[in-house]
Formats: sequence, structure tokens, C-alpha cells
Amino acid sequence: MFCKRILLISLIASSVIVACKKDEAPEQVDQGYDYFPTQVGTWVEYQVDSMWRDDAANVWDSVNYRLLERIEGTYSDLEGRPALRIQRYVKNLNDEWTIRDVWTATRNTIAAEKTEEDVRRQKLAFPVRDARSWDINVYNAEGELKVAMREVGSPKTINGLSYAETVLVKNTVPLNFVLDRTYEERYAKSVGLVSKLWVDLETQNRWVETSQQFVTERRGFRLTMTAVAHGTE
Repeated sequence: MFCKRILLISLIASSVIVACKKDEAPEQVDQGYDYFPTQVGTWVEYQVDSMWRDDAANVWDSVNYRLLERIEGTYSDLEGRPALRIQRYVKNLNDEWTIRDVWTATRNTIAAEKTEEDVRRQKLAFPVRDARSWDINVYNAEGELKVAMREVGSPKTINGLSYAETVLVKNTVPLNFVLDRTYEERYAKSVGLVSKLWVDLETQNRWVETSQQFVTERRGFRLTMTAVAHGTE
């Protein structure tokens, strides 16, 4: 009789545990959507440094400026998707913000896209996971550029600003002696893009008859963007 009572108590306890588990809400899995904010009023200010060169044409120039990107509103794009209108401002010589251009972006459960200078690029893929890869130029006519996620969820301090969770999106094709196509973007949760390095540089050796020697010539650009302030209004 004693053993039967113990068995009955055990069965009742097991039933209670199973019932409690059924009543519990399923654990929410973080998809990483916060790496690409969509709230109107979200803004990030960047220090931008850009350099381009064409040795054959004897052209070498650079420019440095402050850039502000702000989500100004929402609308439905041509595909009927909810989209963001991003106004971009630069500081003039009087230290005043003047509008430069307007970009657009979309974010759904699968990916985040941004149209930059009329070029549509896939910036992130969801869920955000280490080693996940895709072609950022899948929606445009530019050449394939495969990228992959690295350092998912890692804390990072950039230019004195600390971010609790970031993800690095980096191209997977290594540079060589002829072509350097470096593409790196780091995103922080609730902020968005916080740093960018984009290099597209081609190196060629040209034979010069007059000097009877090879001359190394480079052609391309290097762009860096670093967040210096951010917020939501």
C-alpha cells in the first residue's frame, strides 16, 4: 500500500510539471532585427573620410566631412512593402546641416535592404547568425560581392562610443596583388551602422618605353565612416 501511494504521488507531480510547461510561453528567439532600427527619428552622425585615385590620369584627391543620416518617415514602396525614407545631411562651411540626398530602406523578417544612390543592396540577413553569408549585390547589376557575418553579439568601443552588442558584416573574398575589394560594415543594436570600410582598388604594372621599366599604377577608392553620435528624436 505504501508503494502504491508513492507511485500515485509521483504520477500526480509529473502531471503538474507537464501542465506547467504547457502553460509557459515559448522562449523568444532573438532574430537580430534591432541591428537595423526602423523607428522614425532614429539618427546617426558619422565622420566620413573618402579618397580616390587614378594614377594613369594623374588624379588623386580626398575629402573629409560630417554626415547625418536620419529616418524621416515611412511609406509603401513599389512592391507594396513598408519602407523608410532616410534623409542625409552634410555640414557646410558655416557648420550648418544641409540636405544632401534621400535614400530608402526596408526591413522584413528575412532581410534588411538599403537603396544607396539608386543602387539596392542587401545589408543584413535574418536571423543574425555567425558565418551566415549572402551576396549584397543580389538586387542590382554590380558584380557579386559575397559577405558573411562575424563577431555576432560582441561588445565594441569605436571612437569613444561603446556598444553592448554588435555584428560585423565582412566580404569573404581575400585581396590579392591586383584587386583589393574590402567591404566591412559593423552594426550595433538599436543604433544601426556604426562603422564602415569600403575599398575598391586595382593595381596594374605598366611597361614604360622611355624609362625601360615597369611602373605600378593604382585606380580606385577608399571610404571610411565612423559614428560619432547617435540618438532618437
